[in-house]
Amino acid sequence: MELQKTEYQDLLSKLVSLVQSTKQNVISYAKSSVTMLFWQVGNRILTHTLAYKRADYGKEIVVTLSRILKLGE
Repeated sequence: MELQKTEYQDLLSKLVSLVQSTKQNVISYAKSSVTMLFWQVGNRILTHTLAYKRADYGKEIVVTLSRILKLGE
């Protein structure tokens, strides 16, 4: 069974739309996951390291942890 030109264009258009929609969903999920990761990292630093207190050494902790995490890439 051969597709007519209009049927082919319609199918192609729907497939392109499906691929684009899926790409957007993946991007949205990735951004959401990264946001949650950063929140969890910040929350762990706040609760476990700083014990909900603001401290001068807190800035050093964040810089140190950042450097260590970057080395793990």
